[in-house]
Amino acid sequence: MVSRSLEKMILIAIGLSTAVIIGVPVLLYTIDKLGNASQLEMAEQFAERLHNLTENVDSGLANNTSILISVPEGVSITSNGAALTIAFEKLGMASQYWDQTYEHIIDLVPPTGSGTYSLLIRLIENEVYITFTPVTAS
Repeated sequence: MVSRSLEKMILIAIGLSTAVIIGVPVLLYTIDKLGNASQLEMAEQFAERLHNLTENVDSGLANNTSILISVPEGVSITSNGAALTIAFEKLGMASQYWDQTYEHIIDLVPPTGSGTYSLLIRLIENEVYITFTPVTAS
């Protein structure tokens, strides 16, 4: 009788160990994927917002725009002529790009990394100036 309950306890221990050995890596993988999806979503929202603000100034709906904006990790911004490209690149994920071409030439002072920036977008003499200035904590 004692050996029978010991046998059951050993089987339960083996079953629980197997569940932990298989379950924990799967759980960690899932959490990592959800975190990556969240970062991609933040980058996409940032890109949409920057393109919308730039479009408003480029089309004449606003003379200039000045806001505080948070640049997500993994985001870089480049301009070439009248084209503005926002890229999201993270190791282990496919790169994403959001491109838009405007009526005016884009003159860009890009952010140097992730964090909070003062963003100024203005139209001066047929050029759209986009300037990111880091906000320092005081």
